Amino acid sequence: MASGPKFAAAVAETGLLMVGLGAVVLIGLVVPVLVLGLFVFRMPFEDLAGIVSGACGNAAILAFSTKLAPTDRPDINYATIFPGMTLVKILFVSVVPAFL
Repeated sequence: MASGPKFAAAVAETGLLMVGLGAVVLIGLVVPVLVLGLFVFRMPFEDLAGIVSGACGNAAILAFSTKLAPTDRPDINYATIFPGMTLVKILFVSVVPAFL
């Protein structure tokens, strides 16, 4: 219970910075996936929707992409890319602060 005020003070002090860094990580990982998938590899939308949702690691994006493309392909590609992109995000977050 005593950590509540300290936590609130830390969020108030660095909250916007953390949201900004989160956006940098998300954009830095998703935009290359979209560009490569759409323009270089010319992937079908169903595949790319699953890969992007797996790259984000967000099941809500997967549910939305499954509604847009009602096949199993987004689910399959999500399950394929999710573990690898989780490792990439961990490494990416470790490296980005060195450039700031």
